[in-house]
Amino acid sequence: MINVFIFNFDQDPLNSLQPSSSSKIYSAQQRTGKSKKQSHKLHKSQIPGHGHIQQRLHPGLSSSQNCATAHYGAVTGLRTTTDGMYLLSSGSDSRLRLWDIDSGCNTLVNFEAMRLQTSKPLQLAVTEDPSLVFIPCMASIKAYNLWSGMTFQTFRGHYEPVNCCYCSAQEQELYTGSNDMQILVWSSTPAFTEMGSHVYYYCTVLHPAVSPEISL
Repeated sequence: MINVFIFNFDQDPLNSLQPSSSSKIYSAQQRTGKSKKQSHKLHKSQIPGHGHIQQRLHPGLSSSQNCATAHYGAVTGLRTTTDGMYLLSSGSDSRLRLWDIDSGCNTLVNFEAMRLQTSKPLQLAVTEDPSLVFIPCMASIKAYNLWSGMTFQTFRGHYEPVNCCYCSAQEQELYTGSNDMQILVWSSTPAFTEMGSHVYYYCTVLHPAVSPEISL
């Protein structure tokens, strides 16, 4: 059996000017590669650099690149106001800051000088009327006006650093706990002056903690 192969060497001159199928594939690949590079460059140009200011996703939430900073040390205590609109923060730098939760900005209230312990977290307390914040200041407790930052009153009765404060709106009392193993209650009484009504506190021992050396 004889196999016959026929080769046609005649070629149309017009067809000889057209690119072959392999050259068409190569040129298509080149165009695809260029388009990918251009889209990659465009994508890079749309990404903001480190120098650009990034918009927060939510007014009350800061991104990792946009953190609110106003303390020169660790934050030791946090407390929101009764209406939930503001946040108080205490720091190891013995500073107290008032933040607007909606905008995330420091309200720049200049609270008067205080001395805070740095070895433990602190529990702050706030009242609505009048607007006061109570903060443990070593062995004493200080009450500051929330909007002016001025010292309203200083409470002394503990013998060691105070760690926590709690205000009872129903009982109108302030409770404080200290390293001296005592819990003190401060009851409020109104006092009227020419400038208006103010609230003062006096100290009574609510419950001294039992010494661990005494067995019941």
